Amino acid sequence: MEKGLEDLREQIQDLRERVLVSQVQPVSHEEFVFFQGKEVRQELAIYKAAVSARVMATQEASRVEVPKPHRFSGKRDAKELDNFLWHMERYFEAITLTDEATKVRTATLYLTDTATLWWRRRFADMEKGICTIETWEDFRREIKRQFYPEDVAYLARKNMRRLKHIGSIRDYVKEFSSLMLEIPNMTQEELLFNFMDNVQGWAEQELRRRGVQDLATAMAIAESLADYKRGDSSKIESLEDSHAMGGGDEVPRDHNAPKKDQARRLTSEKEGIRRKGKSLRLKSNASCVTVHIGHGIVQRGRRSVP
Repeated sequence: MEKGLEDLREQIQDLRERVLVSQVQPVSHEEFVFFQGKEVRQELAIYKAAVSARVMATQEASRVEVPKPHRFSGKRDAKELDNFLWHMERYFEAITLTDEATKVRTATLYLTDTATLWWRRRFADMEKGICTIETWEDFRREIKRQFYPEDVAYLARKNMRRLKHIGSIRDYVKEFSSLMLEIPNMTQEELLFNFMDNVQGWAEQELRRRGVQDLATAMAIAESLADYKRGDSSKIESLEDSHAMGGGDEVPRDHNAPKKDQARRLTSEKEGIRRKGKSLRLKSNASCVTVHIGHGIVQRGRRSVP
């Protein structure tokens, strides 16, 4: 479209030059009127094309519905504040907002609760001339200074070290992902080591068997693994340890093992009760023999009568 407009402008300029040289090469009145009318019509066509293009662009932009950014309540949480600022910047881009003061005023409309109270105080300070918040960078700096917690990366490292895979492995992956995003300077090798070191033994063995080399793959495989109950995982680990002592290469995984162990345990208890009952009967018979022998005491196979 721009090329077509440029061509029309060049044609109009040519017509103008031809009219200007009419003093050298006189033209008839009819020809002059014809050229003048043609020039007017071409200029009108250019204006119509420009207006039409602008209207079409406006209509196209109006069809795109820009989602509103999430509100910020003033919670001292690094992830929540970072997400709020990021969404605001994407919102500014979507609505083509470039004025710095308008950005600040727009962002304050999405503050609630404690954050609103903070902004009211800062606004009063600005009216008194105590501080100035005129640009988006000024706003980012001030709101982070108020609500961004200190030592975020340090605390995240400590929590990652304490994190253990106790319940669902999916919950473990989710918590680990949240912590690692708060530690920007930790290498992928360190993250992978911590992830593998904190999972339960059966999960770590499965990850190593599949030969994972990066954190993204380890997380994806871990989430696909079946969740075991805590008691079942301890049984599996004991089986794996006993098999490793025997030098085997593969640990048999019998899903009916708990039922077999229970049946074996019941059989053993029944056998113990039977033996105990037999022993009691023998003792009872022996006492009866002693009573029926007589009133004396047998010593060395002889009976002495008092």
